[in-house]
Amino acid sequence: MRHEDQSLIEPLGLFGGTFDPVHYGHLRCAEQARQKLNLKNLSLLPVGIPPHRKTPQATIRQRLEMLKLAQLEFPLLDIDERETLRSGPSYMVDTLQELRAQTPHRPILLLMGQDTANQLHSWYHWEQLFVLSHIVILTRPGAKAEYRQDLAKLMQWRLSPDVPSLLHSEAGGVLHLDVSPTDASATTIKSIIRLGRSPSSMLPAAVLDYINENRLYVQV
Repeated sequence: MRHEDQSLIEPLGLFGGTFDPVHYGHLRCAEQARQKLNLKNLSLLPVGIPPHRKTPQATIRQRLEMLKLAQLEFPLLDIDERETLRSGPSYMVDTLQELRAQTPHRPILLLMGQDTANQLHSWYHWEQLFVLSHIVILTRPGAKAEYRQDLAKLMQWRLSPDVPSLLHSEAGGVLHLDVSPTDASATTIKSIIRLGRSPSSMLPAAVLDYINENRLYVQV
C-alpha cells in the first residue's frame, strides 16, 4: 500500500541478534547500513529467548548492559528492548505486528545477513514478515544466496532496485545492501577469552571491560 505522505514518515530500521556479546561485526555493519539507508537512527533489537539457537551465555540484563556500553561509541544506534521484556520465544513476527500496530504507515526495514536470509523459511510465520516490513539483506563478499525454492521466488518477485524505491511504501520489498566485512564474531571472541587472551580489536573497550569485570565467557 502506498501513501502520498510516505516521504514525511521517518523509516525505522531494525537489526536483531543475541548480541552475546555485541561486537564490531554487529556495530559497524549496522552503522554502515544506517548511513546507506539514510536513516536518522537504527534500532538494535536484542532477542530475549532465541527460538532458533541455544540460550545465550550472558543473561538478558548483561547483554543489555553491553549494548548500552557499545552505544557510547555508536550513538545513532538505538536499543529496542521489547523482545527481552516478553515471555516465551522471541518471534520476529510478534515484534513487527506490535510495531505495525503502533505506526501503521511507517516504513519498517528488517536488516539481516545473507546466511540468516537463507534460512528465513524456518522462521515462525515467515511469510508475514514481508507483509509487515521490508527485508534488507546485508551482503558481504563470498556470501551466497541459497534460498528454498518458494522463498527464492518471493525474494525475486519483491526485489527493489534501490533505497528510494524501497522507502516509497511501508513494507513488502527486498533490498540487497553491500556492507564491508569485519573480522569479528561472537564465537571467535569467546574462544579468545577462554584462552586467556584479549579480543580488544573486535569490540568496544567499554564492552570488553564489562566482560572482564563480570568474568563472562571464561567457561564453555
